[in-house]
Amino acid sequence: MVLQFPGLYGPRQPLPMRVLPLPGESTGSFVNRLAHANGLGLADFLQRVGQGTGSSSGDAARVAKYPQCTEMYVNGPGLEYLAVLAGEPAALLQRALPGLAPRRRLPGNGDAVWKWPWQPSEGHLVRCCTRCAELRGVRESAWWLASDSWRVCARHGRWCDDSRTEPLDGLSLKEVPEVVDAHRERARLQRQFGRSGEELFADAFQVAADWWRTMPMVLRWVHRAWACGLENRSTRAMPLVIYPEAAQLAQLMVEFEQSDLRDTKARSRWLGEAEALMGAWELDVQAGKGPLLDWLHRHRLPADPEAQPTGRSKRGRLPLAAGHRRLASTTGPLEQRSCLS
Repeated sequence: MVLQFPGLYGPRQPLPMRVLPLPGESTGSFVNRLAHANGLGLADFLQRVGQGTGSSSGDAARVAKYPQCTEMYVNGPGLEYLAVLAGEPAALLQRALPGLAPRRRLPGNGDAVWKWPWQPSEGHLVRCCTRCAELRGVRESAWWLASDSWRVCARHGRWCDDSRTEPLDGLSLKEVPEVVDAHRERARLQRQFGRSGEELFADAFQVAADWWRTMPMVLRWVHRAWACGLENRSTRAMPLVIYPEAAQLAQLMVEFEQSDLRDTKARSRWLGEAEALMGAWELDVQAGKGPLLDWLHRHRLPADPEAQPTGRSKRGRLPLAAGHRRLASTTGPLEQRSCLS
């Protein structure tokens, strides 16, 4: 492998032992595994990547001790150096490691530079499903860089999050299979409708999160938390326990967006269907009606047909109501991808 950037001190060949990056893995997690495989401490490894800082205090030892709390960033030459050491094309590393995305690249194309701040600039470090990692030959702890602070492994029925407490291999969803089913439903909406499906799920998730904050003692949510060994009113439990209701509500929102009817009668009918779901879930309809009305208000007008393709386009895209465009961001955690505050 030949470096694309000139320099006297850059690496010229891969390290003897290679490791493959896990899809979605943080750069820091991958670098730690690569260093460990070659018997190198983090500081020794980083000397081969370029120059930089380990944290705000420059304490590389602390970063090495707590890789689950930190993320590594590089500039263009730093990426090339890392690719040489890993023995992999830079493009492959970029596809696998979201921390190497162009928008997260450090500036400068002169000297190779890396930074290892104490917190990721964006996103959350979520422990990888250990079963997924083992299938790829990874036996040590690895970390995803994820938009949200949690992630579902439907293949192995595990809830993985950014908690640093036991169990280290995630929470088993064996006793709450409806959470896995909800995750698959979310994936189906995204496959079918692309970004529109994911944003409507974000809307539904925000509504369900508001319900949980208003009435956290709903029995189904308490039982799910207990089944996974969580304290039912903890913020860690919240996304897990509301996932099934959010997925069902998202489907109802999709059906509303697919309809051309937005008049008072159509909105009242949709609200009645949503309230019927709340009743079936033993939620207080009056206490939880507010966010539903807020969502209906934002979606009361159909999408502008001149600005977006039709809802039944050949690629299955679903144009969303004009009022939905007030998003905090099209990327990032779910709360930022929702039209609801």
